[in-house]
Amino acid sequence: MYAFELQELKTALLDEIQNAFKDKKNPMLVEYEEQTENLLALAELMSKEKDLMPQENFDLVMGQDYVILQLERWIEDNQKIISHWDNNEESLKKH
Repeated sequence: MYAFELQELKTALLDEIQNAFKDKKNPMLVEYEEQTENLLALAELMSKEKDLMPQENFDLVMGQDYVILQLERWIEDNQKIISHWDNNEESLKKH
């Protein structure tokens, strides 16, 4: 995958992630699930991208590691919310 295509894909995923919730005060379970899937895909892309970076560029690699770590935390938070979701159709207040 070329760098330009990779960047376009990452940008599209970020847009999907940021716009995951129609009602930001009362998101639905399916929205959390979709956002989590997009976060997982983005983290995977960024990990592959990091592997292709010149390892001599320590700051760039460390910056990528930091972003991946933040994505993993966000994924964990979403997975906790999803796993504790009530089995009814009500929405859960966003944390």
